[in-house]
Amino acid sequence: MPDETDIAIIKELNRDSRIKTSHLAELVHLSAPAVAARIQRLEDAGVITKYTIEVDLDKVDLPRQVFIQVAVQDRQHAAYLQLVKSHHNDFRHHYRTTGSYDYMLEGAFHDRHVLNDFLLALGKVARYQVIDVIDDI
Repeated sequence: MPDETDIAIIKELNRDSRIKTSHLAELVHLSAPAVAARIQRLEDAGVITKYTIEVDLDKVDLPRQVFIQVAVQDRQHAAYLQLVKSHHNDFRHHYRTTGSYDYMLEGAFHDRHVLNDFLLALGKVARYQVIDVIDDI
């Protein structure tokens, strides 16, 4: 179970996964070798599972950011999952959720036409609601 120092390390890594161990050590008041050992322990325990990057989606020509809540029709789960798999490059995250929707997709599309094509195919296997992202705060 992570302690308070582990949580502080995790929070700093979440802000900047490329932070230098020496700088991280200063922030959490430990030596660099102690921080490195803690990070290794967190990785070995499966607490830290991967390191990621944040991308400015506008700069990579993916300005159409949306969340899509999906309620899959009876017996259509396999078709739905295949559809999402065939469009995997359009999605940043795919969640299974509770409530009146079964899934939530976080997507980024080149333009409204690509999004529309996906939604037309999705409408054949599921009911959905699109939430447009206006700004990243």
